[in-house]
This record gives sequence, C-alpha cells and structure tokens, in this order.
Amino acid sequence: MGMTNMKDWLLGIGLLCGCSLALAQQAEAPPGYWIAQQLPVGDGTTLQVLEDQRITREVHDENWGSGMDADNLPEAADGQPAEPLEAQARLVSDSGQVLAQRALGYPLANVKKAPLSGLPSPTFFLSIDQTAPLGSYSGPLTEVLVPAQNRLDPVPCQDETGEKRPLMFSHTGKAAWQIVPASGGGTETIQQVSSASTMVDDEFITTYRTFRYIDGQWTAVSRQQPGYWDMEHDFPEPALFP
Repeated sequence: MGMTNMKDWLLGIGLLCGCSLALAQQAEAPPGYWIAQQLPVGDGTTLQVLEDQRITREVHDENWGSGMDADNLPEAADGQPAEPLEAQARLVSDSGQVLAQRALGYPLANVKKAPLSGLPSPTFFLSIDQTAPLGSYSGPLTEVLVPAQNRLDPVPCQDETGEKRPLMFSHTGKAAWQIVPASGGGTETIQQVSSASTMVDDEFITTYRTFRYIDGQWTAVSRQQPGYWDMEHDFPEPALFP
C-alpha cells in the first residue's frame, strides 16, 4: 500500500471511529430522551440537559414560557397523547461516566454559562420552565449551578437570618430579575422583584431582593413595601433595592 493510500486509509478509520464514538455518546441518553444541550464545565466534565426525544429544538422554543403538555407532541402508538417526559440534568466525565443526574420535574429546561465575573469556578444558569397553563405566578425558574463544587445542586445563598437557601430566581407574570454590572471590577449583583397578594382585600406587597457575592459566598438582603408590580411595568428603579 502506497504512502498516500495509507494516509487515506488511516484518515478514513479515524473518521469512522470518531463517528462511532459520537453515536455511542448519543446512545447513552436514557430511553425516550435525547441530549438537547451540553456545555463543557472546564474540568473535563460536561453539563447536559436531556429532554423527551419528541421535543425538537423548534418545539422547545415554541413552547418555552407557555407550558408544555401532551397536546404539543405527536400521539402515542395507541392514538392517545403521551405526557412528555420530564427533563433531566446530567454531569458526565470525559470518559462518559455519569457523575450526577437529576430529574427536573418539568419537560423543558435550558442551561447556559452564567455571565458573572470574579467567581472561583465556572458557573451556570439552569432554567426550568415551570409555567402553568393558567395564572401569573408560574414561569421559568433559574438555578445557579457550580458543578465543580456542588454537582447539580443549586449554590447555597445566605439570607438576612443566616439561613442558607438555594440560589434561584423566578421569571413570572409577577416576578422578574436582572444582572447589575459590578462597580470596581467585582462580581455582578442580581436583583429580583416579586409581588404577591396579602390575602386581605385586594392588597399586594412587593419584595425587592438583592443577591451579592461577598467573601466567597452568596448573600441576600430584601425589603418589602405595599404595592403591586407585574410584567406590564418597567423593572423597578435601582434605589428600591437594598
């Protein structure tokens, strides 16, 4: 075999092996699922989101924020709508070993690198679409993940009482959040506004909460005042947040 033919043969084998490996990795998804997203964590592991294999990217985008049910998917073999499988998050090693896996409770989820600076480890936003068919108190819930430290558990955040709660933010008809640029090169802060009924007459109370990364941990402070806020209004002025 000539040198040129040998190179072509080796190249063909390499491509075949690469395709076989890719197919093998894709086949590792549990039955009924496909790997909808995967992002490198930076330490050799990969963060994945698995969704029902019937939920194509187009179907995902069309239903995000509006609720996902069987009516949006192809019928099952018996002609009856089959409820969509709940999405899963998965942390996989470079050898393909599943290091952590978690059911998310709802069919749709997204993951992206968190646009936050000054943190010691790669940080991600995992958004789970919890939108209900009716009502304005449900919507996507975004958790903050640091796989190198907490695997698939949300990062803990310490509130004013000293209690630690999962760091997460809601985006609903009566809640929103935004990232605020840092001053002096530190880590960005996050502001969350939410409004809820007091269950007395038609009165509402609005909570303004600020999340900051201080001395190696996330902290939260909040203030409340009577009043109503919803997505029809602009995001509140910075002065309203503690």
